[in-house]
Amino acid sequence: MSAPRLKRFNPLFILAASALAVCAQEKPVTPEKLKAVVVKGTSIGGEVTAVSPALTLSGKVLADLSQSTLGDVLADIPGVASSYFGPNSGRPIIRGLEGDRLKITQNGTSSLDASSASPDHAVSVDPLTIREVQVLRGPAALLYSSSIMGGVINLLDNRIPVERLPRSATLFGRMGSADGLRALSVLTEGSLGDFAYHLDGFNKTTQDLSTPIGRIADTASDSQGAGFGVSRVGAFGYVGLSYSGLNSTYGVTEPGIEIGLRQRRWDLAGSVNAPTAALKSISYKLGVSDYEHSEFAAGVAGSTFANQGWDGRIDFELTKIGSLEGVVGLQSGRFDFSVVGAEAFLPTTRNANDAVFGSFVQALASASRLRYGFRVESAKVSANAWVHEGLVSNPGSASASFTPASLALAWVKDLSPEWATTLSLTRTERAPNYQELFADGPHVGTDAYEVGDGALGKERGIGIELELAKTRGAVSGSFSIYYNRFSSFIAQQANGQGPDLTLTGGDDHSGLARFDFVAVPADFFGAEAKVNYQLHDNATAKLGLEFFGDFVRASNRDTSEALPRISPGRLGVALHGLASGWSWRLDAAYHLAQNHLATTETPTAGYTMVGASLGHDFKLVGTDARFTLRLTNLFDVEARNASSFIKDTLPLPGRGVEAGLKLNF
Repeated sequence: MSAPRLKRFNPLFILAASALAVCAQEKPVTPEKLKAVVVKGTSIGGEVTAVSPALTLSGKVLADLSQSTLGDVLADIPGVASSYFGPNSGRPIIRGLEGDRLKITQNGTSSLDASSASPDHAVSVDPLTIREVQVLRGPAALLYSSSIMGGVINLLDNRIPVERLPRSATLFGRMGSADGLRALSVLTEGSLGDFAYHLDGFNKTTQDLSTPIGRIADTASDSQGAGFGVSRVGAFGYVGLSYSGLNSTYGVTEPGIEIGLRQRRWDLAGSVNAPTAALKSISYKLGVSDYEHSEFAAGVAGSTFANQGWDGRIDFELTKIGSLEGVVGLQSGRFDFSVVGAEAFLPTTRNANDAVFGSFVQALASASRLRYGFRVESAKVSANAWVHEGLVSNPGSASASFTPASLALAWVKDLSPEWATTLSLTRTERAPNYQELFADGPHVGTDAYEVGDGALGKERGIGIELELAKTRGAVSGSFSIYYNRFSSFIAQQANGQGPDLTLTGGDDHSGLARFDFVAVPADFFGAEAKVNYQLHDNATAKLGLEFFGDFVRASNRDTSEALPRISPGRLGVALHGLASGWSWRLDAAYHLAQNHLATTETPTAGYTMVGASLGHDFKLVGTDARFTLRLTNLFDVEARNASSFIKDTLPLPGRGVEAGLKLNF
C-alpha cells in the first residue's frame, strides 16, 4: 500500500507464537470460577438478571461468523445492518439507528476511537481479537449509554482474566478469495499461582476487493495488533491490568486515499466479592486510550484525527432482597477530539460525561418479572476557536452542556414453560455530540459540507416494543414489533446551498452540497422475526430449518420524507445440520428494494444473497482442531447496501471462498 507503514507488533507477535509451544507442554490447572458481571442469555427465556444482554455471540458461533468489520459480523442478525464503507470499515446499525445512538464499548468502557465521526473510520477493535459480543437493549443498556433505542454493543477480549485459567494456546489462520485475505492470530492464556495471564497477537492483509463489476481499487488493507494482560485472582475477587495496540492501513475506495490508524490502550479492571452484607460485589474498570489516524493522499499525510481520553466506571451489585436484585453505579469519561489538516471539518473539542445509573429485575406473582433501569448524565462539549476559509458558522470558542435522563421498563411474562412475552417501554434522551454541535467544513467521508448547530437541544424519544418468544421444543424463535417516536431527532438535512468551499492549501470542494444538523420529529417502526424448526434431533445428528426477517421504516413526521440510509426489509431461509463432527448451513436472503427515500438518495434495487458454510471438528496430531469453509454470494449477484454512503459506486463483494483452520493446544 502506498501510505507509510506504521510500526508493527512483531516482537509481541513472535512472543505470542513462541508461547504456543510452552503452553502445549504445561499441565492445565483447574479454573477458579468467579461471579460473572454479565449473564449470557436472552431478554426473555433463560436466566434473566438486571444486566442480561439481549443477545450473546461467543465460541464457535462467533468464530464461524468471523468477518473483517464488526458491522459485517453482526449484519445477518435480524434488526442489524452494516454501514459498509467498503471491506475495511463498517459499524453496526440497529433498527435504523447508528453513530452515537448505538454505543460500542470495549470490556464495558468506551472504545475511544473516531468510528462514530465518519462512515469511513473503522472501529478500533479488530474482530480477530473479540472473544464475545454482547448486544444489550432496554434496562441493561442503561448501564453504558443513555441512548438505548439502538442499544449497546459490548466487545469482550478477555485480556484481563477474571478467573484462574487452564494453560492453553490457540492458533487461527484464515484465507479468502474475494479480498485476498491472509490472516493469522495467536493466543495464549494460563495461570501461575494466583496470577492469570493473557497474550494475543494478529496479522492480517487483504488485497483490492473483487465484486461482480470487477476489482475495486484502493480497498486493500494491512493490519497488526497485540495485547497482553495479567490479573491477580483469589477469594477476594480479582484485579488486573492490560496493554494493547492496533495498527491498520486501509483503503476507502477513493483513488489514492488511504487511512493509517494507530491506537494504544491501557485497561485496569477488578472486582471485590461481598465487601458488605448489602453488596454482592463491587467491580471497577478504567480504559485510557491514545488514538490517531491520518488520511494519506498519494502517500502524503493530509488530515489527522486524534482522540485522547479515558473512561471509567464502578458497579455495585446489590445483594438480593426478596425478589429484587440489581446493579447501580457511576461512570465518568473525558476525551479531547481534534481534526487537523486542509480538510478538517471540526474544531478541537474537549468532551466530558458523568453518569449515575441503575438496572434492576424483580420477580412478580404469576410467573412474571419486571426489569427496569435509569441513567442520568451530565455532558459538556467545549470547542476551541476555529477559523478557515468558507466557514459558515464562525462560532469562536463555545461550549454546550446537557443533562440527559433515560428510563426503561420491561414486563416479562412466562405464558407457559415454553412461551414468554415481553412488553417494553423506553424514554430516552441523548446529548448532541461534538460533530452535531460544531461541524463546519468539508467532510470527504460523507461527500458533504457539514454544518453543526451549537444551539441544538437534547435528542428525545419514547419507544414501545412487544416481543413473543418460544424458548423450548422442536419449534423455537421470537417475533417482535416496535415503534420509536422522537420529538427531536438530530439528522443531517440538505439546505440547498453551500458556502465558498475552496480552502487555502487544500482541495476545491465547491461541488459539495451543504448539510445541516437539525432536530426533526421522527418515527421509527419495524418488526423482527426468527423461527427455527428442528426437523431431526438425536444424539448423533441434527437437522433444522430456519426462517428469519426484519423490516424498519423511518420518516420525518412533519414532512413524511424518509430518513436517509435506512436498510430495507429482508426475508430469509436457512437449512442447517450437524453430524459426526461436521456442521453445515445453506442460507438465502432476499433483501427488498429501498424506494422510501430521502431527497438526496437514489433507489436501491432488491437482491437475493445465497451463501453456505461448513465446519468440522477433528484431532490433528493430538491437537483439537476446527476447519471452516464459507462460500459467499454464490451466484455473484451485483448488490448494493442501502445503508452505505457509497452504495452507488461500490457494490457488495462478489462470489468468494474463505477457509479457516483453528488449533487449540
